[in-house]
Amino acid sequence: MDGGRRVMLAVGLLAVAVRFPDALTQALWEDEVASARILNEPTFPRLLGHVARTESTPPLWYALGWLMRQAGTPIQDVRVLSVAAGGVLAALVVALARRVVPLPFAAFAGLLTAFSSQLVAHGRELRAYELLALLSVVLALLVLAEVETPSRARELGLAGAVAAGCLTHYFFMFSVSAVLAWLWLDPGARTVRRRATAAVLVGGGLAASWAPMTVEQYGHHRFWWIGAFSVRPVVAVPARLFTAVYANTTNGLVVSVAGLLLTVLGCWCVSHGSARGRLVAALALAPLVGAAALWAAGVRIFALRNLIEIAPFVAVATAGALAAVPRRVAPATVAAAAALLALSIVSISGRGVPRYDEMARALVAEGWTSSQPVAVFGDFFRYRAPLEWYLPHRPLLDPSRPLRGVCRSVFVIRGADVDRVRLDRPLEADRQLRGATILADPARAPRCVRPIIRGRLAALA
Repeated sequence: MDGGRRVMLAVGLLAVAVRFPDALTQALWEDEVASARILNEPTFPRLLGHVARTESTPPLWYALGWLMRQAGTPIQDVRVLSVAAGGVLAALVVALARRVVPLPFAAFAGLLTAFSSQLVAHGRELRAYELLALLSVVLALLVLAEVETPSRARELGLAGAVAAGCLTHYFFMFSVSAVLAWLWLDPGARTVRRRATAAVLVGGGLAASWAPMTVEQYGHHRFWWIGAFSVRPVVAVPARLFTAVYANTTNGLVVSVAGLLLTVLGCWCVSHGSARGRLVAALALAPLVGAAALWAAGVRIFALRNLIEIAPFVAVATAGALAAVPRRVAPATVAAAAALLALSIVSISGRGVPRYDEMARALVAEGWTSSQPVAVFGDFFRYRAPLEWYLPHRPLLDPSRPLRGVCRSVFVIRGADVDRVRLDRPLEADRQLRGATILADPARAPRCVRPIIRGRLAALA
């Protein structure tokens, strides 16, 4: 095994080691509960129908997870699918980066990927994002392999990667568009542009079988929570993919601008050297620009996690910027690389999902039954689905309006603390519950609350 493969193996194993422990122990959060309900469908047609009805992504990841469930894998352990994707992703980033920078800088790009806050967070959960990032890198490597040595087998692989990516997440189309633009605009791709384009179109044609469901999903308006266009979230994407340090602060704005400038500088450095570097630059910047342009046009689909596909290429571009620094200032380069890695590592340490499973056990231990309301503070969506999943018999928990009647006891969740509060007055008159959302089972709610119709909120969840 040569040095490059050893580095790939080491970086891949490190990425798995970072993701694996929490994958086994972390509670399911809101979106993961939605995934778990899909994976529990008894038949494949019902799975496809459930994805079309409740999700905003295509079905490939769910199909893979469902096959694992059919083989007897517990729900929690299906997260291994994302963990494995994260390990392979980090290793392949080293392989991609080696094509544009020396091995030490390629290893740095792999380490950035291994410790990226977004990639780590999504690399240990029941969602499709880590697979999206992996397939984006696979797409780039297959395109470069086709340019270097065209063959029918590589074109079939390219078509398969396009189909798989488009059936994993709709944002993959931004990467496909960047590849097509590179094929037709870059002189280095001239010899294979027709064959490679044909392969991409074949893959897109295979994925188009899901198109009718795409229209149905878009009509459900699942991106209602995304606000009007703003420049700051766009500028923040390159930095926020790797660190949440100083998020939503003045210092955070400085970090965001610095991250974008470093990415643009790195893209310029790698583009200046080769057609390979120009492909990396296109895949780092074009999806970000395309998604921002659609958002500015009024299509509210822009979200940081949806742009996770550019993270590997931002890592390679960053390594390219460091590699371009003159050797005489090598200590400064090492210090900058160490600081970037430290920001990523600090960002993932101490972060995690609230222990909804422990909250549910604490509610039961305090005497909760399905006929009693629960008061939560903050975004009630964060609590509703996980508590429904972990509480006995999986009750429905709808936001409820307080009525004039008196609830003799209410179970209150503040952060991770669970308390039973006994009352002698209506809920709306109790100061300690001011600002709380009351969750109650619509079929068993006491007379002191009236649940809002669940169907109305299902479209928003």
